[in-house]
Amino acid sequence: MKILFRFAVSIIALILLLACSMIAPRVVTHQPTPVPMVATQQFTLVPKLTPVPGHNQFGVYVSTSAATSQDTVSTVQQLGAGWVRLNLATSDQSYVTYLAAGINVVLTVLYREPANIVTDNGTPQEYIAASFPFKSKAQYQQNIRTFLQPALKYLKSGRQVWVQGGNEIADATVVTKSPFWRGTMEQYLAEQQALYEAVKSVDPDIPVVQAGLQSETMDVLLGKKGPGYASAVKYMNALLVPGNYDAVDLHFYGCVEDIPGKVKAIKALLPAGHTVPWISTENSGPNVECKATPISWSQDLTEFEKVQAQQVPARLSACVEQGGTVCLWFSLFNVKLGSDAFNHLGLLDEDTTPPRQKPAYAAFQAFVPQQK
Repeated sequence: MKILFRFAVSIIALILLLACSMIAPRVVTHQPTPVPMVATQQFTLVPKLTPVPGHNQFGVYVSTSAATSQDTVSTVQQLGAGWVRLNLATSDQSYVTYLAAGINVVLTVLYREPANIVTDNGTPQEYIAASFPFKSKAQYQQNIRTFLQPALKYLKSGRQVWVQGGNEIADATVVTKSPFWRGTMEQYLAEQQALYEAVKSVDPDIPVVQAGLQSETMDVLLGKKGPGYASAVKYMNALLVPGNYDAVDLHFYGCVEDIPGKVKAIKALLPAGHTVPWISTENSGPNVECKATPISWSQDLTEFEKVQAQQVPARLSACVEQGGTVCLWFSLFNVKLGSDAFNHLGLLDEDTTPPRQKPAYAAFQAFVPQQK
């Protein structure tokens, strides 16, 4: 009887247990919807830099065959710049001369490794300032890691290194003479993603900067450059929406008074609720098309240089007032390009030996200490 009684009790307990499991609410472990890889990287916030004596947020774009020579580095130090932007191939690690001198760098990577580039739309010999799509992602990323290794010891001492994937991007199959990128937009976005991954594998705190956004395209967004608004928005969205970057680079030519509108226009194109730091590695004038500066260097070079000197504090102030983290003048030296609009905007004139300090050079020197 005892055995039968125990058996009956066990059966009753089992029945009760099953009944409770049917009545009790079912506990479901929530499984979040998978998020695409680029979305998880979208708009990583980089703290705004706090300038310290000798290392301010102002600087210059340096474009010369001797960009990293000791003479050029000394010139940048004398100018009082805290930053430089350099366009370099991944085989060139000479940027460390600036880091060793206590100057922060924005490195614009021009990928031109002969054994690993796609040349369907031109060659490095044809396009001397261009970046090219990679053949092998793994090799590209190894080139990036090797390129950045010398920077690590300087990062530990407080220097800043920001890395940018190429200059102003245009699809070379659409803009057939695009001087800075010789691939398609799809190839660029793949390269930008590969750059992001490679840089973060070296040091997750190194900011990755989206390629510079053209001043003229932002003029179109403001309605200042004729038709093409829809195309400009599409182009900007292609660059901004993937989010595989930590900051954007806005280029300011045109009119000083348009800088706030350009910043606002770009912010409006970011996905709702997202903010991202921005820098400006190219900011320069005067521009003859603007009412405030209706003078060309070819009309009166002396007067043009006086107006240019006035533009230095005006433009750098506009950059900082709109929230720019790094604000660079274009450029240290006069450049010699196909367009005369950019050929006399340097702080120094290399046509003389030693280079002539233009009034804008003194204006930069006077402006920077006031901002500390």
